[in-house]
Amino acid sequence: MSLRNHFLLDPNVVFLNHGSFGACPRPVFEVYQQWQRQLEHQPVQFLMTRVFDELRVAREVLGRYVNCSADDLAFVTNATSAVNLVARSLPLGAGDEVLATDLEYGACDHTWQFLSQKQGFTYVRQHIPLPATTAEAIVAALWAGVTPRTKVIFVSHITSATALTLPVELICQRAQAAGILTVVDGAHAVGQIPLDMAAINADFYTSNCHKWLCAPKGSAFYTPIPAPNTSSNHWW
Repeated sequence: MSLRNHFLLDPNVVFLNHGSFGACPRPVFEVYQQWQRQLEHQPVQFLMTRVFDELRVAREVLGRYVNCSADDLAFVTNATSAVNLVARSLPLGAGDEVLATDLEYGACDHTWQFLSQKQGFTYVRQHIPLPATTAEAIVAALWAGVTPRTKVIFVSHITSATALTLPVELICQRAQAAGILTVVDGAHAVGQIPLDMAAINADFYTSNCHKWLCAPKGSAFYTPIPAPNTSSNHWW
């Protein structure tokens, strides 16, 4: 059977834009509808009692897929919302800098720009030369923007506009050694490339399941910022 038959897509359309919203395969969509029916059968009971156990199971399954403990993983509606959650929770102010690349997704880029104007920190968009050559060259280009005032590094895992995969594991390793918080927008990663949260070791990572993983719309996750560690040199 052709893979096309597993989807509900218009047969007259060649659908390539999973980067915006992926199409649900028929089996996924059928299970999705089953959950909706169970919710509507007993809405109060489902939302007051059952939903927490079911979400726990879902977090455990997804956690195994991305090598992350279920306790360190939370669901959100999309990656942009998750970036906003963390960006708006950080105690950034005058004298602080957030370093990003000039390849970031517009909505998230605008979030940091808006908050920098509101809170007084500086948002730096470091140029990454294209075409990219090596992972080390990308890290070096980004690190040219690091200063003693850099508190956060915000990067995409796979950039939206160019589909360039950034070496986030190397970036996070270097940032951690420097006491810099890392925020990774992995919106396009899960389902497209293997993910290992333990290896990446970002302080904050988010990805959309409704793109390349073909999950129902509004399915995304993030790994929350860990509790402050007073024994480390981290500032948060």
